[in-house]
Amino acid sequence: MIAPDIVTIPGGWFLMGYVQGQENEQPCHRVWVDRFGIGRFPVTNHEYIKFIEATRKQPAPFFLNPIFSDPEQPVVGVSWEDAVAYCAWLSEQKHVSFRLPTEAEWERAA
Repeated sequence: MIAPDIVTIPGGWFLMGYVQGQENEQPCHRVWVDRFGIGRFPVTNHEYIKFIEATRKQPAPFFLNPIFSDPEQPVVGVSWEDAVAYCAWLSEQKHVSFRLPTEAEWERAA
């Protein structure tokens, strides 16, 4: 199993939210995040199938749909619970801690 390609995002301040966005995106405010790592690429179907086979979890709803099933495409339709379980499984396999990014980390990385 190949380890995910991780990019280090430096800690720092950034503006989170959007002044003219939807109500749940307001107010625009300054947020600090510590340095963190995040996967350079989304988890692919090829990577996710190893988790399904090892844990006997049910595949994501669209996993077998030909439109979404190419091995090199990102896996889609995964629940939050299954994404957390994938991170725990990957952590166990790699002996390194993996987790989902926080909302602020995701926005900082984007």
